[in-house]
Amino acid sequence: MELFNLDIQLMATLWENTYRAAIKDQNGNYVASVRIIVNVPLSPDRLPPNAPKAEPQLFVLVEDAVMESEDIIQFETLLSVHIREKFKNEIDQIYFFYPSPEDVLNKTVDVQEVQH
Repeated sequence: MELFNLDIQLMATLWENTYRAAIKDQNGNYVASVRIIVNVPLSPDRLPPNAPKAEPQLFVLVEDAVMESEDIIQFETLLSVHIREKFKNEIDQIYFFYPSPEDVLNKTVDVQEVQH
């Protein structure tokens, strides 16, 4: 799969500073579902005077994806650009996390038929 562009549908969740995103490729095909967690540092008045400076950061938890390992760098590059735009380029650090192959390979999925 060649990724040239990503379409991201960002949704709020029931948790503070946490979002879900459905990601499609340039052809409208499903690529991934991710959870985006915004880590905002504590305000300076809640820290000791000698505390180091902390910058906000984003954690992207890739919950499900249909891409090959050779597509990961392109996926992260494109997604980082879109995420930074959505958060108005105020957060420089983005960290990506993926499920363990052990967890994914040993997981059973309960599929239910949809009633029409």
